Amino acid sequence: MVLNCDALVVGGGPAGCSAARAAAMKGAKTILIEKKDEIGKEVKCAEGIGAFLFPYLPFQIPKEQLIWKMDGIFFWTDDISIEKTGDFWRSYSVDRGHFDKWLSKLAIESGVEVLTHTELTDLTLKEENTVDKAIVRKKGKSIDINVKSVIAADGAESTVLQLLNLYYPKKGDLADVYSWEMRNVELYKPHFEQIFTGEFTPRGYAYIFPKGKKIANIGVGGIYPERKLEQYFEEFIELPHVKKQVKHAQYAIEKSKKAVFNDLTDEWLYGNVLLAGDVANQNLKPFIEGILPSVICGDIAGKLSYDLCTKKSIDTDYYQKKVMQKIGEHFTFSHELLKVINYLYKKKGKEKYLQFFGLVTELFNQEDLQETETLDYEEIKARLVNRIHEM
Repeated sequence: MVLNCDALVVGGGPAGCSAARAAAMKGAKTILIEKKDEIGKEVKCAEGIGAFLFPYLPFQIPKEQLIWKMDGIFFWTDDISIEKTGDFWRSYSVDRGHFDKWLSKLAIESGVEVLTHTELTDLTLKEENTVDKAIVRKKGKSIDINVKSVIAADGAESTVLQLLNLYYPKKGDLADVYSWEMRNVELYKPHFEQIFTGEFTPRGYAYIFPKGKKIANIGVGGIYPERKLEQYFEEFIELPHVKKQVKHAQYAIEKSKKAVFNDLTDEWLYGNVLLAGDVANQNLKPFIEGILPSVICGDIAGKLSYDLCTKKSIDTDYYQKKVMQKIGEHFTFSHELLKVINYLYKKKGKEKYLQFFGLVTELFNQEDLQETETLDYEEIKARLVNRIHEM
């Protein structure tokens, strides 16, 4: 069987569905393939979206998709805590299963042909990184798809990058996350996300993201695990502040995964292959927030894929320029933050967790962090406490 399309989108998550919709709306004959038997099935995600990103979206999210509102974030480290509220700290939870299905419906309504239970198995190239045919397998049958452009929106372990021989993640590029949706929790504050830092994380953070009054996604993750993630998780839920919230909880759905932390590639465009979403590291640090950035960047990638199909000359700099014009202030802040976090998490000693806490809560600026380099753990902790009391 042989199919023809202008744009082939690999991956049915937020980046893929948004990209496919945008390409089709521009006039490209678009096919989206998803290896699961349905879009939105068994999605592994903390499911939080920042309200500050809503103005950048290419379309409005209906209220029914916003299942739980968060008024801010509660931060904790070594019995020090602070609550951050205001526009930047407000967020919502979504049900990724329903959310992704809604996004795919938008794509289909725009003319996208969606093939589920369809896995990419090979690519043939007419020149370096320029794909002319994709070979996929659907329910045991091989299908050839002739293409003019490809959008890789297939996540942290991208098949597209692997087939192009571009997938070589280094230690620290991917964060390991161990997470569960837990029910019958007794949340400290149901309308606040909770972020925890300390040695119970593999140089990262732990979290409680509410999805309702009695339900939350709870997990721990980081970039340099030295033992099993389950062990870090068990230490985390034994913290007194956490333990009383989960003492009667039921483990419902495991959502463990790998998340992109550092860049997997140097470029966002190779030949006629555009990268979108996690595979392009289009998430915002420090909390690897990727759902809405993927929708925003996917929309841009989809429009550019149409340009590729019509032989318009574009390069990776042009793609990045378009993204920066749309959402640049947040990516610039994220990139600067990423440099500091990478520096902190390569350090020995537990002081880095206090420094991370100070950084992400904005209790410390860059100058403050430099000053803490000469301080020991208790001195840094005392400085944090004083900052909180001064507020």
